[in-house]
Amino acid sequence: MLFTACKKDKNKFLVVGEISNMPGKSVLLEEMDLVSNEIKVLDSASVDNKGHFELSGSGAEPGLYRLHFAGNQFILLSVFKENIKISGDWNALENYAVSGSPASESLKGFFANVRRHITDIQTMTLIMDSMRVRGNDSLLQKASVDMGNINLQLTQYIEHYADTTTFIPNALFSVQILNPSVEKPFLDGFATSLPKRFPNSQTVKNFVARYNKGITGGAEENESGPTDGAMAPEIAASTPDGKAVTLSSFKGKYVLVDFWASWCNPCRKENPNVVAAYKMFKDKNFAILGVSLDQDKEKWKMAIAQDGLEWTQISDLKGWESLAARDYNVNSIPANFLVDPTGKIIAHDLRGPDLENMLQEVLK
Repeated sequence: MLFTACKKDKNKFLVVGEISNMPGKSVLLEEMDLVSNEIKVLDSASVDNKGHFELSGSGAEPGLYRLHFAGNQFILLSVFKENIKISGDWNALENYAVSGSPASESLKGFFANVRRHITDIQTMTLIMDSMRVRGNDSLLQKASVDMGNINLQLTQYIEHYADTTTFIPNALFSVQILNPSVEKPFLDGFATSLPKRFPNSQTVKNFVARYNKGITGGAEENESGPTDGAMAPEIAASTPDGKAVTLSSFKGKYVLVDFWASWCNPCRKENPNVVAAYKMFKDKNFAILGVSLDQDKEKWKMAIAQDGLEWTQISDLKGWESLAARDYNVNSIPANFLVDPTGKIIAHDLRGPDLENMLQEVLK
């Protein structure tokens, strides 16, 4: 009866789920805007003692949605006018089953493949760390080559999936995992071919327009952004409690200008590495200035607390229209710039061990 009622609205979809052993008492259905990267709550539901719930939404075009559970656990869905069934066990949520939505099934397979590659990368990272401790340079060099191959295979898989999937949300989501500064030739070709693959999609038109604006800029925009060796543009914004802060107030220290947002999953996954670096070097003339591309102040504050970000955090709460993001030509996050005591940029986009290694070098 529920599925029949759902069909009365031609753009409506229904999600019926049953997750056993679920600790939470409610679940949210959220829409993920693939152009602005904003997240909007569409529906909420109570969960019974068997983990059963029912949610509904509506979208004029195929879209990306997520089920938001307790403890910031998620299941992503690619949906368009479908009735979907979700089932699984809370203790192995990544092994959920989905039916009624071919696009969501494809997305689940994509995540499974990416997860396998990431597991290989994590394993190789542990091996390389062990070799560094033991000073085994010859094996470390070979392991570095293997690591490069694994990373290349992951990139090639993501590019192939983005180029060949027949589902618009899947293509737009997967391609945003790539590093735009490294994969620009592929992304340029992807943006060019996208309207031909999906000629009637307004979402695609908006995505391509934003991509072209972000990459090529305009007459009034900084097309390339600051480069290593250039003086860092000034940044001025407010902390969560309203205190005005500027980048220049940190002059005399090494400062990592860290662009992130509470809604950015890659940022949240990178935050533990930044926290570790901060704890290691905070007493060695080093500071971090977090610049958030959030619009929701409460979600921003909550993410700061959840991730243990003890350094100065500022935002103008304008999302992608952030003045700092514009001045630094930040088109994807996480992104960062390492500024020396004179105010000069000496490195950018330092991730994981690269950040620690760079700080070891300049702060020795």
